[in-house]
Amino acid sequence: MSAETVSSSRAPPPPPERGPTCKMAYRRNRGGLSVILRQPDGYSAEILFYGAQVVSWKTEHEQELLFLSEQAVYRPPQPIRGGIPICFPKFFDKEHMEGHGFARIGSWRIENLARDTAFPPPTPDNAYVDFLLDHKPDDFQDWPNHKFELRLRVILGPTGDLTMTTRVKNVNTNGKPFTFKFAYHSYFSVSNIRATRIEGLQGLNYRDYLEDHKQFTDEADEITFEDELDRVYLNTPEEICIRDIELRRTITIHKDATLPETVVWNPWEDDASSIADLGDQEYKQMVCVEAAAVETEITLNPDEEWTGTQRLSAKEY
Repeated sequence: MSAETVSSSRAPPPPPERGPTCKMAYRRNRGGLSVILRQPDGYSAEILFYGAQVVSWKTEHEQELLFLSEQAVYRPPQPIRGGIPICFPKFFDKEHMEGHGFARIGSWRIENLARDTAFPPPTPDNAYVDFLLDHKPDDFQDWPNHKFELRLRVILGPTGDLTMTTRVKNVNTNGKPFTFKFAYHSYFSVSNIRATRIEGLQGLNYRDYLEDHKQFTDEADEITFEDELDRVYLNTPEEICIRDIELRRTITIHKDATLPETVVWNPWEDDASSIADLGDQEYKQMVCVEAAAVETEITLNPDEEWTGTQRLSAKEY
């Protein structure tokens, strides 16, 4: 053995990673196993295996763009308050936790789709991960006897855009169709809800969930917040903007036509105080704007597949 081989000098440290990365992590008492996507310029996203829920999306300056309640409960089968829960196959039921479906409380697993020619991987400058859920809780009785495959791909692009593509496939062997609703229940972080504006929904019809789902038309130039608001806008455009006046920041939701509705929700003070896993004052720092298909139910026959994509981007102005 040469002297060079047994030299006591330390080897130089490995060079820093300059490409996108996808790594496993563990959040002790905060949701358990997760995947962290990173880009070299500092952008990052974190996705839990529990619910395949995105719980963090950060800018290159490590500014958090998603809201996650300090009162959130990380104990199954409790859903996690904040981030981007996936609502499937149901949406909305004030009386039952199952009202938003079982996907957000399911135990998903990572899937390798490298050989799936129908769904090729993104380009090498993207960090991404694929999840699969193909079972439902035994005690979920409101959607019985259906076999399905629910896939989610999360992509963190080189400039920080966060793309989520969900595929739902009917794999029933009994020849029966099934019907479902779907939403990306996105909680966004804002500096002050009173200084938050939603743009792109003016002139559209909406269902007011605070008025027994009655339909109205929004005549305002933009949505502002002075009280509790819970609406489902119909036939919405492919881009909706959330403008934070104090931070001078705009988050844009780019969505497919397969997600025709947009849900806008803020609980305000009275409702926030009645939500156990939401701080009494946290309504001031959050707004939900959700790409959805909840008024328009989707029906799939066996072997049919539905795909819904949203892409989130953020910029300062």
